[in-house]
Amino acid sequence: MQTKTRNIHTFGIIAATAATLVACGGGGDSPSKPSATVQGKAVDFYLSGATVTFLDCDNKTTMTNFNGDFTFPDGCTKSGLKVAGGTDIGTNLPFTGVLQAPPVEYKVGVTPVISPLTTLAVQLGATQAAAFATKLGLAGKDLATLDPLQDAVALKAAVVVQQLVDQVAKTLTGLSTDGTLSAEDAAAAASSALASASGNADLTNSTLVSTVVSSAVQNAKSGLPTNLQSNITAVAANVAALTGPVIASQVASVDASLNAITLSGTPADTLAALKASGSLNAVRESAQSTTMTSLVKAVTSAALNDASNTSKLAQLGDAVSTGNADKIQQAASNLGSAVDSTAIDNIAAAVTLKNYLLLSNLTINDTSYPITDSITATGGTLNSIQVAVAKHGDPFRGGESAVRAGFSYAYGGNRVDIIIENVTLTFNGAQLTNAAVPAGTTYSFRIRGTLAAAATLTNISADNLFSSANGGSLNLPFTVFLDKLKSAGSLTQAQIDTLTPKSVSRFPVTFATTGISGKRVTVGALAGSSVEKTKTASVKTDSAKVTGDGLKISVTLNP
Repeated sequence: MQTKTRNIHTFGIIAATAATLVACGGGGDSPSKPSATVQGKAVDFYLSGATVTFLDCDNKTTMTNFNGDFTFPDGCTKSGLKVAGGTDIGTNLPFTGVLQAPPVEYKVGVTPVISPLTTLAVQLGATQAAAFATKLGLAGKDLATLDPLQDAVALKAAVVVQQLVDQVAKTLTGLSTDGTLSAEDAAAAASSALASASGNADLTNSTLVSTVVSSAVQNAKSGLPTNLQSNITAVAANVAALTGPVIASQVASVDASLNAITLSGTPADTLAALKASGSLNAVRESAQSTTMTSLVKAVTSAALNDASNTSKLAQLGDAVSTGNADKIQQAASNLGSAVDSTAIDNIAAAVTLKNYLLLSNLTINDTSYPITDSITATGGTLNSIQVAVAKHGDPFRGGESAVRAGFSYAYGGNRVDIIIENVTLTFNGAQLTNAAVPAGTTYSFRIRGTLAAAATLTNISADNLFSSANGGSLNLPFTVFLDKLKSAGSLTQAQIDTLTPKSVSRFPVTFATTGISGKRVTVGALAGSSVEKTKTASVKTDSAKVTGDGLKISVTLNP
């Protein structure tokens, strides 16, 4: 049976000590007259101009203000709540989902919150919600009054949950072209599916995502076209195979972009810092994406009903998730008439990178390697990593050719994080001809582990980060960076030696980049003869954070 939004009356109130909702007072089932005005708050990020419906108070409605605040109607303090519409002030995009909160007793001085987390609590019920909230790191917190913009763990969880639900709902919308499924019921079916799959709280897990998609399709059965209802199990499996990889990739980007959130003095300051670091770019792109809707529409109903197509549909989904046009066309060709070629062409055009920086090779100890997740290098001691960079189109969108760059690696029980606030790039056509850190640029460093150090430094004269390797590369000489800490008195030479990777060793390296002030700069990587999307990566020091497209590579260093 299709899941309905208004299915909250059977759920109990959840104990706060079990990381869930708390009843804020007694009262019967009917609304009681408040002694004063009760204020509430709607949060994805704050929802401005959203409609709040009081489900147990004659479906009365009100609107939220810029900060998501709303006022309960006179005489109503206990009601299930629903929120739809409005604008998410984090992304500045229309909010297309539906949020819910269960009917707990609200009181003056206690601000009830409606968020993606309370929506899951509505779907789960007391026992399951407690377990799921604990897995999300929210044990002992009252979700009924927890403002995610005042709690870093809750903020990340709420945004990732909402983006996962949103992408699954868009999938259902694409399936229901000739059905009766409303956008509201699609969101409810997706939320219910995530709730039922709560055995694994890693929302980026591809198995979890596929399970959620499959369950959501079956939840929405009655609102789908008749020709998809008769064999719903096969349809659900095929849709999950097709869209699961793309959804998992998008959710993973959102998850990575919100790692290590540091709350500022006010929610407005927190939002400003997230925007400046580039952390909201992945959230915005996920919210704007219509790929899920287009992708399921591109496959014929007959093909979705055919269980033999599952593996081929999974290959198409994998290809779309990479943005690799050649792989997309090959996977579509394998499906033949099961897909609409024009629709696939449009999808390929939408997900293929256009204005971007291309990373084509890495040079480690004077040897060039193609970019892969794992690289085995030689040389005994690692001195620098050089990344070949070229420009395609206008990756800076009319702005200056400059990026904020973050570099991180872990070695010998320590993690080293370095952020450079301005790396100015010069190109001749597509070719990189110079990379410099202008005088007066801030570097920030953080070392954690057996050693502990942190510093913020400003260079007196410009630093050269250009290398002619591979036709023009950005040079990351981390030993030079560490020498800056030595000069500042933060490290000794002996400590620098312990932080310098030597053979035989294996260590992760992360490179992240974004535009100045968090402006989006798209980065692609060469994969054979085609270009693919890079991963979302973050580097954080005590004073700064860079989140954007980048590389995450495991390097093995041999003699």
